[in-house]
Amino acid sequence: MSREADSDLDYEQLHLVKMANQIAANVPNRSNIATEVSNHMRTFWTPVMRRDITTIAQGNPNMLEPEVLAALDQLQTVEA
Repeated sequence: MSREADSDLDYEQLHLVKMANQIAANVPNRSNIATEVSNHMRTFWTPVMRRDITTIAQGNPNMLEPEVLAALDQLQTVEA
């Protein structure tokens, strides 16, 4: 994880942050990373995981890569 960890988060929350940032870092098509991350989360993550990472992003946005934050915005738009 390239961002500072927040000691208020538990192991599972830190793991979600790490996974989200890794997904963004490893997207092969670099032209639209946020969309790729959003699609991955919608396909492979449970609704609980998506809800938890959204909550983490609201309280600790500095822990997530900008592309992950943009992906979460896209998810909220699609799932609203």
